Amino acid sequence: MLMKKKTGFLVSVLVLLFLAPAAIGQQGSRLPQPSVCKGIPNQEPATQMLTVRGHRLAVAEAGDPMGFPVFYAHGNPGSRLELALLDQDARRFGYRLIVFDRPGFGKSPFVKHYSLRDFADDLAALADLKKIARFGLIGWSSGAPPVIATTYYYPQRVAFTFAISGYTDFSRFPDAQQFMADRGLPGAKLAQNHPLAFSMTVWGVRRMDLHRPDFYLREAVKKMPPSDRRLLDSPASACLFMRTQQEGLRQGSDGAVQDLKVQWQHWGFEMSEVKNPVQIMQGEADAFVPQAFAHHLSKNLANGKLHLYPDSGHLLPFSSDFREEMFTQAKQLQEMPLAKDQ
Repeated sequence: MLMKKKTGFLVSVLVLLFLAPAAIGQQGSRLPQPSVCKGIPNQEPATQMLTVRGHRLAVAEAGDPMGFPVFYAHGNPGSRLELALLDQDARRFGYRLIVFDRPGFGKSPFVKHYSLRDFADDLAALADLKKIARFGLIGWSSGAPPVIATTYYYPQRVAFTFAISGYTDFSRFPDAQQFMADRGLPGAKLAQNHPLAFSMTVWGVRRMDLHRPDFYLREAVKKMPPSDRRLLDSPASACLFMRTQQEGLRQGSDGAVQDLKVQWQHWGFEMSEVKNPVQIMQGEADAFVPQAFAHHLSKNLANGKLHLYPDSGHLLPFSSDFREEMFTQAKQLQEMPLAKDQ
């Protein structure tokens, strides 16, 4: 059985590396469009290139420009284009959404040794630049650890935190890499034991995203539970799913590789020292981030509250019902005073 799993994974890697044509000349401003995007305008939010703490970040906004500010952290691969998922609901609930491509994603230049603390400091510095004193946080998938880190480092400024379908601190989860591998998710173990092979795999994913995106979409859908597949039945949703990944990997795979490696090791702080409430949102049928990680987060964060969604998968932000519930909760949490010891 173990040999069968290894063989299947190697075949997948070979498919990613060799089925797509060479990536030369595909890093310009126009990315090849998946066929699922046929007839759908290629629009993206207005992007500012801002200098924050000495490096450049691609920053976008959506929602209600006069609303309460909420910083969003995208997935991996992902990008600022994910704001399109939350835009209309944010406007309706009165939230101003702000996101920046993490270094190496989208249009933000790569920065070596970029840590979770760096993300938190960048977000706080960007808030200062925009004269924002207090804000909410939403992080999806690989965006969850960065917003938890921001909650730890800047507790007095955070009104609420939503960690959606995200990782826990692998250094505190018993043999997390093997746990993932046993569930058909070998990336973390590969990154630990064979970092070059892992980097090549992510590079292969990038080639597929750029050149055979519909093939990649079809392969991803095969692993999803029925609930996620239904969310991608809409051409607009499927198109956004592909476009945000393409944009995230636009400049290469270095940012994605570094981002995952940072999240798959000790976070630089103890989860038990995160005193602010953290809303942990997790689909029980998630095929990409095991729900055991959400349980681990809720047990180890000082004030984590676990929200489980039976039969739901990884794509919770694509669900209108989920967005309605999240923003309704945000309104309630926003009005709660901070505890005196925070």
